[in-house]
Amino acid sequence: MNDITGEQKILAIIAHLGYLLGGAGFIIAPLIIFILKKGDPFVYDHARQALISHLAVLVLSLAISFLCFLLIGILLLPVLAVVWIGLVITSVIAAIKALNGELYRYPFIQEIVDKI
Repeated sequence: MNDITGEQKILAIIAHLGYLLGGAGFIIAPLIIFILKKGDPFVYDHARQALISHLAVLVLSLAISFLCFLLIGILLLPVLAVVWIGLVITSVIAAIKALNGELYRYPFIQEIVDKI
């Protein structure tokens, strides 16, 4: 993977840091890159990692929000904050790895990623 271009690195970084686009950008950016760059193993792998990680956080956030709505999950709000902080930290690490032309594996989701 020594011949990684600047465009490939930028696309991989955008996939990881899509949440900076606001709104649903944290799902839409890696999804678009994932769909359009299937022929590019470097970008595809980064987009796949980011997409699965972001979807996992979204599902967890929705579940906790629903529980909070029912007044059961109020105590889970700190857990949700830790999950989002973890996403920010791991996606910044992934973006740095992409900038260096390296692959990155998000923790805790590899079994799901390997199936896709």
